[in-house]
Amino acid sequence: MTDGSTPCDLLVFGASCVVTHADGVAGTALVIKDGKVLAVGEPADLRRDWTPAEECDVAGKLVVPGFVDAHTHPVFATGRAEEFDWRAEGLEYLEIARRGGGIHSSVRAVRDCAEDALTEKVAGHFSRMQALGTVACEAKSGYGLSLDAEMKSLRVIQKAAEQTGMEVFPTFLGAHMIPEDFKTKPDAYVDLLCEEMLPAVKEAGLALAADVFIEEGAFNLQQARRYLVAAKDLGFALRIHADQFNELGGVSLAVELEAQSVDHLESLSDKGLEALAMGGGHTFAGLLPAVPHFLRQSMDAPARKLLDAGVPYFIATDFNPGSCYTASLSEAAHFGRVRLRLTAEEVLWGVTAGAADSLQVGNRLGRLAPGYDAKWLALDLPDVHHFGYGFGESPVD
Repeated sequence: MTDGSTPCDLLVFGASCVVTHADGVAGTALVIKDGKVLAVGEPADLRRDWTPAEECDVAGKLVVPGFVDAHTHPVFATGRAEEFDWRAEGLEYLEIARRGGGIHSSVRAVRDCAEDALTEKVAGHFSRMQALGTVACEAKSGYGLSLDAEMKSLRVIQKAAEQTGMEVFPTFLGAHMIPEDFKTKPDAYVDLLCEEMLPAVKEAGLALAADVFIEEGAFNLQQARRYLVAAKDLGFALRIHADQFNELGGVSLAVELEAQSVDHLESLSDKGLEALAMGGGHTFAGLLPAVPHFLRQSMDAPARKLLDAGVPYFIATDFNPGSCYTASLSEAAHFGRVRLRLTAEEVLWGVTAGAADSLQVGNRLGRLAPGYDAKWLALDLPDVHHFGYGFGESPVD
């Protein structure tokens, strides 16, 4: 029996700690009603004020906000496992792309895949992500590279989200690569993106943001600027791939246009770092530490410099078939600790509050405090220091 005065749906108690990411909010238990956190504190105190319809004893586990994956490419029809062997033979990412592999091979598969079949595949990807603790994700198109195939990809994201209950923030990545049928006329493809594809996506309401891959063999700075300005003028938020293999000025462009994020940054220059640091916190650094591991690269984003400079950041998987085939943010956190030399608290922030903030939903996701969505995880870990310590298995209970 309890003597609480106010009814609620659920009391979660018995945690070693509830990680709230909210100043002044702490405890080992939380109260939930109508899908929202109402209170965090100690069980005895909460029972005095609340009468729960149900209780959940997490038996010493660590309770954290649900993970938010702020950079994923889930709309693919087949994997690219053969390329993993090619990399073992010494082929680099851009060389594989020039051979007709890489993104182009995924484009051919997506174009050939029926919409219902593609929806089933993407729903399977979302279900895997959910089982690994991801409660919300940014999801990019980008393996269609034609108006019809990109629209199909964005519809598939919407349908798969409805089927699985995954909260999704869709991003149009029609500017992922110059398609093979425009290889000799890349500027004509930029025309198509700006004049037809972006307006069609906007009219259909299928994406919140637009993204571009600024890289040798993809889009140069001038092409990217034209595309991003057109997207911004239409009301899209901007999320940008830059400085993955080569520094081409994409970071400064991202800051200038107040993009939500600029992601990868393994080749970040001092000029780019200064631009982010002086950018007023508008543009997040998207850190994808499992990607250099997967691609067998020695260079990593200078995460410590970014954090020391006060640049807001998140950590994401970059889940995709070619450069990071994992849907696990726990694995990304592990590589954040190993390769980026971040602490457990820093990587946990990166896959929760930081990711939510970058998507401009940090007022309801990524934290566990009164008023926030009650999307929480019980991790089979004794304390925060163990987050990202192990690898090869999920701590999500």
